[in-house]
Amino acid sequence: MFIKEKINSFEKITLSLSGMRIREEYEIIRIDDRAQLSRYTIMYSDGKDNRRLEQRVDADCDEIIGILNNCNILKWDGFYGKNPPGVLDGTMFNFSAKVNDGKTINASGSNNFPKNYWEFQNALYDILRRDEAE
Repeated sequence: MFIKEKINSFEKITLSLSGMRIREEYEIIRIDDRAQLSRYTIMYSDGKDNRRLEQRVDADCDEIIGILNNCNILKWDGFYGKNPPGVLDGTMFNFSAKVNDGKTINASGSNNFPKNYWEFQNALYDILRRDEAE
């Protein structure tokens, strides 16, 4: 019998996005029994990248773990999506997560994303939007 490995806990999750006009970073940090989701813009000035906090919300850890498992994030580990031939513009991403007491997941790509990537990104947007509506 095959038992699918699940994410049971997380410490930190980072999703960095880079396009022609914007660089953003989403960071989820576990703080006790809560999760803190932050959205930053990355601005280049004085010869270095500077993170500017745009939004920060608290979220339920179980909700975040549910999103990670629904998007099958464990299968993202080692994903490298090469830029498709002829595509000159778009989005590059870097993803890293520390889950299940020390397991590290890394993925990256340029206009090429792992399965369920958009569902993951949309879930983060939904959490941020939900906070704006309150």
